[in-house]
Amino acid sequence: MAVRGSAFGPVEPTATDRWLWRAAVVATLLAGLVLLRHERWEVVMASGPFLLKSLGISWLLTLAAIGIGLPAGILLALLRTGGPTPLKQIAVGVIEVVRATPQLMVIFWVFFAMPALTGHKVPAWTAAIISLSLIAASYLAEVMRAGIISVPRIQIESGLATGMTRTQILSSIVLPQALRNMVPALIATLIMMFKITSLIYVVGITDFFRAVILINNREFEPIALYTTLAVGYFVCCWLLSLLVRWLDPKYVLAH
Repeated sequence: MAVRGSAFGPVEPTATDRWLWRAAVVATLLAGLVLLRHERWEVVMASGPFLLKSLGISWLLTLAAIGIGLPAGILLALLRTGGPTPLKQIAVGVIEVVRATPQLMVIFWVFFAMPALTGHKVPAWTAAIISLSLIAASYLAEVMRAGIISVPRIQIESGLATGMTRTQILSSIVLPQALRNMVPALIATLIMMFKITSLIYVVGITDFFRAVILINNREFEPIALYTTLAVGYFVCCWLLSLLVRWLDPKYVLAH
């Protein structure tokens, strides 16, 4: 008899659950194809290269945000968990303010407030990367803080007892385990950031979302185009979910 799980761990789906889920997905796709068969899909096909290019821009923005946001998030997490009091309060303020603010407002703040404060216009790409990186850093800081806390205190004390410095303990004991423990949360944040890139259209960058809007404004074929948009985001996020399972087979996505 298969054990599905307990109060101390995730519930493992049975083979029946997996087949029911797949059948439901296939049935939904078939129903969608039947209902949407009369739409002008040739508009989507003709715009394929433009849509793929814009999808690549969305991925580029996502990877740039994570690439900059991860080290910044690690720094914020370290300051919040054990930094000097003034720096700790600054880190807490940045994390809480950004996390409590709608992402669109953060983008607006960077795009409109920075020129007002500096007297220089901020290019759209610069504003997009700064705002997305700030959002990523704030969320990743809490993910990293949880990873750091998950490392048993006795390992840190053992490192100190053997004569290791705090820097050595951090780099050799704490961070490697923290990063390993938070791999699923990191991928979840990556998925979130990929979806947040859809807000960047407000500063004029032609990402996947804005590309669909531009095509629809010209062709007015909202059902086919926005269905393509939804499928594109779904497929990308689904592939990232598969990446979680590959990196950590024990991690079961909630559904």
